[in-house]
Amino acid sequence: MQINTEEHVDTTDQEVIFWDHKIPEDILKEVTAPKEVSAESVTVWIDPLDATQEYTEDLRKYVTTMVCVAVNGKPVLGVIHKPFSEYTAWAMVDGGSNVKARSSYNEKTPRIVVSRSHSGMVKQVALQTFGNQTTIIPAGGAGYKVLALLDVPDKSQEKADLYIHVTYIKKWDICAGNAILKALGGHMTTLSGEEISYTGSDGIEGGLLASIRMNHQALVRKLPDLEKTGHK
Repeated sequence: MQINTEEHVDTTDQEVIFWDHKIPEDILKEVTAPKEVSAESVTVWIDPLDATQEYTEDLRKYVTTMVCVAVNGKPVLGVIHKPFSEYTAWAMVDGGSNVKARSSYNEKTPRIVVSRSHSGMVKQVALQTFGNQTTIIPAGGAGYKVLALLDVPDKSQEKADLYIHVTYIKKWDICAGNAILKALGGHMTTLSGEEISYTGSDGIEGGLLASIRMNHQALVRKLPDLEKTGHK
């Protein structure tokens, strides 16, 4: 098993946490068909503090902690926890979940959640693609942006129809959200529509497009120019 984390811990100062192998009852009720896989096929991606910049600015609603399990490079289990509102979303592909998609999404004039630091890049092309009625929502943290696409009871959580990112991004930022969307029938791909593999390098350069209950490939075809704006 390989573990990748944004946190860099001194090997001489690691805290050992023992697990008693007891799974909470509320999770056992949802996961009715557990699966066994070889340890060699498993990669775990951990982001202990997503939206670090926003945390330093006291914008705590954007902050999440995320864990993702990938098997043979495919995301299968994702957890996104909002520590300051004590809300946790999790989902397992072909398993269970405690979160769901919203009942409807606006595909014609969508609300698009984007990075606070690169909102201008996306806005120009999004308005050209979907029209002047398109709403751009600048936000921090990839975990927060994925939750914006879902039916989340947290009152501080904004709602969006699409999540678009146009620059280089780390895999520990997106793996958990990818797994949750996939488990709920949604999609997260590069801007060119390619599936993201969670092995190998720590990041991707092709930007990303995340959607649920929409024609994802049709959206990819609508946004051919966004990838050209991306940069590392």
